[in-house]
Amino acid sequence: MYKRTFAIIAAIVTALFMFGSPATAANGNPHFIKNATSATLSGSSLVVSFKEAGLSSGAVETVTVTATATTTYECVNNGGNNPKASNKTTTETDVSTSGTFTADQSGNITGSLTLTPPSATTLGFSCPPGQTVTFVSVTYSNVVITDSTSGATFSFGNKTFTYTNPLAP
Repeated sequence: MYKRTFAIIAAIVTALFMFGSPATAANGNPHFIKNATSATLSGSSLVVSFKEAGLSSGAVETVTVTATATTTYECVNNGGNNPKASNKTTTETDVSTSGTFTADQSGNITGSLTLTPPSATTLGFSCPPGQTVTFVSVTYSNVVITDSTSGATFSFGNKTFTYTNPLAP
């Protein structure tokens, strides 16, 4: 009787080690799907759309997009001109945004997050009286998506995304 009970317990333990628990099996290899992940400009904002797979059904994930924003502002006088080169500034700043997403029953999340350039005020740029701060351009580089919950990451590598304000002199 003891041998039979021992054999049954040993078989159950062996099966658990070989096949894992259902929770472990459902939480496979979290990763972003390359052909379903993209970044596009919408005006001066960068919209990053993504799909992540390999998650547990119902998992709540925190996804963050980070980038380096190289932003240029200038001062424009009442005549619509930029009077001096010193009235222009280009600044490199790290920008990011995050969101929370819930995995569907297949263990996938899809979503999008939008980065915006820092404002002139945030960057400490202002113009003398009689001139107006004007946004000139932004270039986003080093764009990376990170799921801090699952640890999955996706990088756009050396790709850059540049917007130039057509109304800036």
